[in-house]
Amino acid sequence: MAKPETDQAIPSLRLENVWKHFDGHSAARGVSFELQKGELLALLGPSGCGKTTTLRLVAGFEIPDQGQIEIGGRLAAGKGVYVPPDKRKVGMVFQEYALFPHLNVAENVQFGLRSYGGDKAGRVNDVLNLVGLQGLHKRMPHELSGGQQQRVALARALAPEPDLVLLDEPFSNLDAGLRVRVRAEVRSILKEANATAVFVTHDQEEALSLVDQVAVMLDGVVRQVSSPRELYYHPVSKAVAEFVGDSNFLPGTASGRYVDCELGRLESQVEMRGAVHVLIRPEVVDVKPAGPGSGCRVQEVVFFGHDQLISIQLASGARIDARLGPNYQFFRGQPVEVRIMGRVMAYPA
Repeated sequence: MAKPETDQAIPSLRLENVWKHFDGHSAARGVSFELQKGELLALLGPSGCGKTTTLRLVAGFEIPDQGQIEIGGRLAAGKGVYVPPDKRKVGMVFQEYALFPHLNVAENVQFGLRSYGGDKAGRVNDVLNLVGLQGLHKRMPHELSGGQQQRVALARALAPEPDLVLLDEPFSNLDAGLRVRVRAEVRSILKEANATAVFVTHDQEEALSLVDQVAVMLDGVVRQVSSPRELYYHPVSKAVAEFVGDSNFLPGTASGRYVDCELGRLESQVEMRGAVHVLIRPEVVDVKPAGPGSGCRVQEVVFFGHDQLISIQLASGARIDARLGPNYQFFRGQPVEVRIMGRVMAYPA
């Protein structure tokens, strides 16, 4: 006799073959993924790929044309069922935070507790402590920094103890330096609350550093769902590899676990045969000074402080980028030797 499914096994969010059309255009095309309790997932993709539409479908702001959405094991949309947004136990953090300018911090947070049955004042205190805003109850939104406004919006979303938190490009209004610190704080807050959350972002660094799982969306289709590390080192297709991280591609020929290309015989992470595109991440490219007879020349050096990107023109005219530490010194036109350290990925040509 089969064992009944436990609460632990029931995903906090499940999308199955979800479609949404607008004026004949498919914004979401058979979207399927699931998320377990306490996990953070990023919907990552370029503008217009369908990620915000998918978030709106989960929130209940849009109704799917096909497929079904389950939240906390309960059907929220599909099979003739439609649960409105205010009945889905979903917290939302908007891109502009959507704080009420005439309400102070505590009142903004308490607004999320309209249907909360417990001690509202106590819950407001709890979530403001959680997000590190204790003592700022009476502050008005215009008196807060961008990072503090972000945390008020997050506190309001977490206050009613939702099954799911949705965040739509939550860091896009912050300057670059603040963005890194605030997203680390938000991750810590969500993990402390054991919250299940979905982020929408087009920022690859943000997605890779923030979440447990990344769902890459291209042209309305989820192409890959995996951990950040798996996604970066084992993209399932050339299209995903081109979108996620810096990528070098060279033509090659595969024979089992090896590929032959302009840079020699390289070990491949996948077994293939025939013509391929060889994916070489900049981190595995080793560069050394060479004599004037070398066919490789430094084309450009971009220094970032913590590292640098060296662009090299190969003998064939192809270009390849190497990411090196800050202590290496190269100059434009310098002859160099290029070597690949580690295994590469390959895709059918």
